[in-house]
Amino acid sequence: MTPLGALLWTAACHGAFQLAAYGLSVLRGALDLATLGAAQAIVYLGFTWLMLRWLEPQASLRQSLALRPTHVGLGLIGMALGVALKLPAESLTRGVERWFPTPESQLSSRAALYRTDTLAQVLVLLVVLCALAPLVEELFFRGACYGRLARSGPRVAGLVSGASFVVVHPDPRHWPALSVVSAVLSGLRVASGSLLPCLGLHVTFNAAGVLALVTGTASATRPLEVPPIPLVASWLAAGLLLVVLVRLANNPGASRARAEDRA
Repeated sequence: MTPLGALLWTAACHGAFQLAAYGLSVLRGALDLATLGAAQAIVYLGFTWLMLRWLEPQASLRQSLALRPTHVGLGLIGMALGVALKLPAESLTRGVERWFPTPESQLSSRAALYRTDTLAQVLVLLVVLCALAPLVEELFFRGACYGRLARSGPRVAGLVSGASFVVVHPDPRHWPALSVVSAVLSGLRVASGSLLPCLGLHVTFNAAGVLALVTGTASATRPLEVPPIPLVASWLAAGLLLVVLVRLANNPGASRARAEDRA
Protein backbone atom coordinates (compact mmCIF):
# COMPACT_ATOMS: atom_id res chain seq x y z
CA MET A 1 0.00 0.00 0.00
CA THR A 2 1.22 3.50 -0.83
CA PRO A 3 1.07 6.48 1.55
CA LEU A 4 -1.73 7.95 -0.56
CA GLY A 5 -3.61 4.68 -0.30
CA ALA A 6 -3.28 4.72 3.49
CA LEU A 7 -4.61 8.27 3.62
CA LEU A 8 -7.57 7.29 1.42
CA TRP A 9 -8.37 4.31 3.64
CA THR A 10 -8.19 6.61 6.67
CA ALA A 11 -10.46 9.19 5.04
CA ALA A 12 -12.99 6.51 4.10
CA CYS A 13 -12.97 5.02 7.60
CA HIS A 14 -13.30 8.38 9.35
CA GLY A 15 -15.98 9.50 6.91
CA ALA A 16 -17.98 6.33 7.54
CA PHE A 17 -17.72 6.90 11.30
CA GLN A 18 -18.89 10.50 10.98
CA LEU A 19 -21.76 9.39 8.75
CA ALA A 20 -22.75 6.71 11.27
CA ALA A 21 -22.64 9.22 14.13
CA TYR A 22 -24.75 11.68 12.16
CA GLY A 23 -27.30 9.02 11.28
CA LEU A 24 -27.54 7.92 14.91
CA SER A 25 -27.99 11.52 16.05
CA VAL A 26 -30.87 11.96 13.60
CA LEU A 27 -32.54 8.80 14.86
CA ARG A 28 -31.84 9.17 18.57
CA GLY A 29 -31.05 12.83 19.21
CA ALA A 30 -28.02 13.68 21.36
CA LEU A 31 -25.61 10.75 21.48
CA ASP A 32 -24.01 9.35 24.60
CA LEU A 33 -20.45 8.08 24.87
CA ALA A 34 -21.47 4.42 24.83
CA THR A 35 -23.28 4.82 21.51
CA LEU A 36 -20.39 6.73 19.94
CA GLY A 37 -17.92 4.15 21.23
CA ALA A 38 -19.94 1.31 19.77
CA ALA A 39 -20.23 3.08 16.42
CA GLN A 40 -16.49 3.73 16.32
CA ALA A 41 -15.70 0.13 17.19
CA ILE A 42 -17.98 -1.26 14.47
CA VAL A 43 -16.70 1.10 11.77
CA TYR A 44 -12.99 0.85 12.62
CA LEU A 45 -13.02 -2.91 13.02
CA GLY A 46 -14.99 -3.22 9.79
CA PHE A 47 -12.50 -1.12 7.83
CA THR A 48 -9.55 -2.93 9.42
CA TRP A 49 -11.02 -6.24 8.27
CA LEU A 50 -11.78 -4.88 4.79
CA MET A 51 -8.25 -3.53 4.38
CA LEU A 52 -6.64 -6.81 5.37
CA ARG A 53 -8.98 -8.95 3.25
CA TRP A 54 -8.49 -6.64 0.26
CA LEU A 55 -4.72 -6.27 0.42
CA GLU A 56 -3.48 -9.45 2.14
CA PRO A 57 -6.25 -12.06 2.08
CA GLN A 58 -3.90 -14.96 2.82
CA ALA A 59 -2.04 -13.47 5.79
CA SER A 60 -2.95 -14.34 9.36
CA LEU A 61 -4.40 -11.67 11.64
CA ARG A 62 -1.44 -12.06 13.99
CA GLN A 63 0.97 -11.22 11.21
CA SER A 64 -1.18 -8.55 9.56
CA LEU A 65 -1.85 -6.65 12.80
CA ALA A 66 1.58 -7.23 14.40
CA LEU A 67 0.04 -9.02 17.38
CA ARG A 68 3.40 -10.63 18.05
CA PRO A 69 5.68 -10.86 21.08
CA THR A 70 8.58 -8.46 21.50
CA HIS A 71 10.89 -7.59 24.39
CA VAL A 72 8.76 -7.40 27.53
CA GLY A 73 10.59 -4.27 28.62
CA LEU A 74 9.22 -2.41 25.61
CA GLY A 75 5.69 -3.15 26.78
CA LEU A 76 6.51 -1.75 30.22
CA ILE A 77 8.17 1.29 28.65
CA GLY A 78 5.04 1.86 26.57
CA MET A 79 2.77 1.88 29.61
CA ALA A 80 5.14 4.17 31.51
CA LEU A 81 5.29 6.57 28.55
CA GLY A 82 1.50 6.75 28.51
CA VAL A 83 1.58 8.14 32.04
CA ALA A 84 4.63 10.35 31.53
CA LEU A 85 3.23 12.00 28.39
CA LYS A 86 -0.09 13.03 29.95
CA LEU A 87 1.11 16.23 31.63
CA PRO A 88 3.12 17.45 28.60
CA ALA A 89 0.11 16.79 26.37
CA GLU A 90 -2.21 18.69 28.71
CA SER A 91 0.18 21.64 28.85
CA LEU A 92 0.29 21.86 25.05
CA THR A 93 -3.50 21.77 24.82
CA ARG A 94 -3.81 24.44 27.50
CA GLY A 95 -1.36 26.64 25.60
CA VAL A 96 -3.37 26.33 22.39
CA GLU A 97 -6.60 27.09 24.29
CA ARG A 98 -5.19 30.43 25.44
CA TRP A 99 -4.93 31.56 21.82
CA PHE A 100 -7.88 29.69 20.34
CA PRO A 101 -10.50 29.08 23.05
CA THR A 102 -13.14 26.44 22.44
CA PRO A 103 -16.65 27.87 21.88
CA GLU A 104 -19.05 27.53 24.80
CA SER A 105 -21.48 25.39 22.78
CA GLN A 106 -18.74 22.86 22.07
CA LEU A 107 -17.69 22.86 25.71
CA SER A 108 -21.26 22.16 26.80
CA SER A 109 -21.54 19.21 24.41
CA ARG A 110 -18.22 17.84 25.62
CA ALA A 111 -19.24 18.20 29.27
CA ALA A 112 -22.45 16.26 28.62
CA LEU A 113 -20.55 13.53 26.79
CA TYR A 114 -17.90 13.02 29.49
CA ARG A 115 -19.98 13.27 32.65
CA THR A 116 -18.78 11.36 35.72
CA ASP A 117 -21.72 11.96 38.07
CA THR A 118 -22.66 8.30 38.52
CA LEU A 119 -20.80 5.01 38.72
CA ALA A 120 -22.38 3.92 35.43
CA GLN A 121 -20.99 6.98 33.66
CA VAL A 122 -17.52 6.32 35.09
CA LEU A 123 -17.67 2.71 33.92
CA VAL A 124 -18.67 3.81 30.43
CA LEU A 125 -15.69 6.19 30.35
CA LEU A 126 -13.37 3.39 31.42
CA VAL A 127 -14.69 0.90 28.87
CA VAL A 128 -14.87 3.29 25.91
CA LEU A 129 -11.83 5.50 26.51
CA CYS A 130 -9.48 3.02 28.18
CA ALA A 131 -10.30 -0.15 26.28
CA LEU A 132 -12.49 0.16 23.20
CA ALA A 133 -11.12 3.31 21.56
CA PRO A 134 -7.41 2.48 22.09
CA LEU A 135 -7.93 -1.07 20.79
CA VAL A 136 -9.76 -0.21 17.56
CA GLU A 137 -7.58 2.82 16.81
CA GLU A 138 -4.34 0.91 17.32
CA LEU A 139 -5.58 -2.02 15.26
CA PHE A 140 -6.40 0.31 12.38
CA PHE A 141 -3.52 2.82 12.45
CA ARG A 142 -0.47 1.04 13.85
CA GLY A 143 -1.73 -2.42 13.01
CA ALA A 144 -3.34 -2.51 9.57
CA CYS A 145 -2.07 0.79 8.11
CA TYR A 146 1.47 0.58 9.47
CA GLY A 147 1.81 -3.05 8.49
CA ARG A 148 0.76 -2.40 4.90
CA LEU A 149 3.20 0.54 4.68
CA ALA A 150 6.13 -1.24 6.37
CA ARG A 151 7.65 -2.39 3.10
CA SER A 152 8.04 1.28 2.13
CA GLY A 153 10.28 1.63 5.19
CA PRO A 154 9.59 2.09 8.90
CA ARG A 155 9.95 5.87 8.75
CA VAL A 156 7.34 6.23 6.04
CA ALA A 157 5.03 3.80 7.81
CA GLY A 158 5.43 5.58 11.15
CA LEU A 159 4.98 9.06 9.68
CA VAL A 160 1.92 8.29 7.55
CA SER A 161 0.10 6.16 10.13
CA GLY A 162 0.94 8.68 12.86
CA ALA A 163 -0.25 11.70 10.86
CA SER A 164 -3.45 9.85 9.93
CA PHE A 165 -4.12 9.15 13.60
CA VAL A 166 -3.81 12.84 14.46
CA VAL A 167 -6.01 14.31 11.74
CA VAL A 168 -9.01 12.05 12.37
CA HIS A 169 -9.46 13.73 15.76
CA PRO A 170 -11.96 16.49 15.02
CA ASP A 171 -10.64 19.36 17.18
CA PRO A 172 -7.42 20.91 15.76
CA ARG A 173 -6.71 22.42 19.18
CA HIS A 174 -5.71 18.94 20.29
CA TRP A 175 -3.44 18.25 17.32
CA PRO A 176 -0.19 19.60 18.86
CA ALA A 177 -0.58 17.34 21.90
CA LEU A 178 -1.71 14.42 19.78
CA SER A 179 1.25 14.92 17.45
CA VAL A 180 3.65 14.39 20.35
CA VAL A 181 1.82 11.28 21.53
CA SER A 182 1.50 9.96 17.97
CA ALA A 183 5.22 10.48 17.30
CA VAL A 184 6.09 8.44 20.39
CA LEU A 185 3.58 5.74 19.40
CA SER A 186 5.14 5.55 15.94
CA GLY A 187 8.63 5.37 17.43
CA LEU A 188 7.52 2.61 19.77
CA ARG A 189 5.94 0.71 16.88
CA VAL A 190 9.11 1.00 14.83
CA ALA A 191 11.38 -0.03 17.71
CA SER A 192 9.31 -2.93 19.01
CA GLY A 193 8.01 -4.42 15.76
CA SER A 194 4.79 -5.13 17.64
CA LEU A 195 1.43 -3.50 18.23
CA LEU A 196 1.24 -4.59 21.87
CA PRO A 197 3.50 -1.89 23.43
CA CYS A 198 1.59 0.79 21.47
CA LEU A 199 -1.67 -0.50 22.86
CA GLY A 200 -0.22 -0.33 26.37
CA LEU A 201 0.83 3.30 25.87
CA HIS A 202 -2.54 4.30 24.44
CA VAL A 203 -4.47 2.64 27.26
CA THR A 204 -2.43 4.19 30.07
CA PHE A 205 -2.49 7.63 28.43
CA ASN A 206 -6.28 7.57 28.21
CA ALA A 207 -6.56 6.06 31.69
CA ALA A 208 -4.59 8.97 33.14
CA GLY A 209 -7.10 11.34 31.54
CA VAL A 210 -10.08 9.43 32.92
CA LEU A 211 -8.48 9.43 36.37
CA ALA A 212 -8.11 13.21 36.19
CA LEU A 213 -11.79 13.53 35.24
CA VAL A 214 -13.02 11.23 37.99
CA THR A 215 -10.93 12.89 40.70
CA GLY A 216 -11.88 16.39 39.57
CA THR A 217 -8.28 17.34 38.81
CA ALA A 218 -9.44 18.20 35.29
CA SER A 219 -12.78 18.47 33.56
CA ALA A 220 -14.11 17.93 30.08
CA THR A 221 -14.30 21.72 29.64
CA ARG A 222 -10.79 22.67 30.72
CA PRO A 223 -7.34 21.14 30.23
CA LEU A 224 -5.39 20.13 33.29
CA GLU A 225 -3.46 23.02 34.83
CA VAL A 226 0.07 21.71 35.29
CA PRO A 227 2.52 23.39 37.72
CA PRO A 228 6.02 23.97 36.30
CA ILE A 229 7.92 21.46 38.42
CA PRO A 230 5.70 18.42 37.68
CA LEU A 231 5.61 19.45 34.02
CA VAL A 232 9.40 19.58 33.73
CA ALA A 233 9.68 16.31 35.65
CA SER A 234 7.23 14.60 33.27
CA TRP A 235 9.13 15.82 30.20
CA LEU A 236 12.38 14.54 31.72
CA ALA A 237 10.78 11.22 32.61
CA ALA A 238 9.47 10.81 29.07
CA GLY A 239 12.91 11.63 27.66
CA LEU A 240 14.60 9.10 29.93
CA LEU A 241 12.08 6.43 28.96
CA LEU A 242 12.76 7.12 25.29
CA VAL A 243 16.49 6.63 25.88
CA VAL A 244 15.78 3.27 27.51
CA LEU A 245 13.44 2.46 24.61
CA VAL A 246 16.23 2.99 22.07
CA ARG A 247 18.54 0.72 24.05
CA LEU A 248 15.97 -2.06 24.38
CA ALA A 249 15.25 -1.90 20.64
CA ASN A 250 18.55 -3.70 20.03
CA ASN A 251 17.34 -6.77 21.92
CA PRO A 252 17.04 -9.94 19.79
CA GLY A 253 13.32 -10.27 20.59
CA ALA A 254 12.59 -6.81 19.23
CA SER A 255 14.82 -7.44 16.22
CA ARG A 256 12.90 -10.62 15.35
CA ALA A 257 9.59 -8.77 15.65
CA ARG A 258 10.79 -6.01 13.33
CA ALA A 259 11.96 -8.59 10.80
CA GLU A 260 8.41 -9.95 10.63
CA ASP A 261 7.19 -6.49 9.59
CA ARG A 262 9.41 -6.68 6.52
CA ALA A 263 8.56 -10.29 5.69
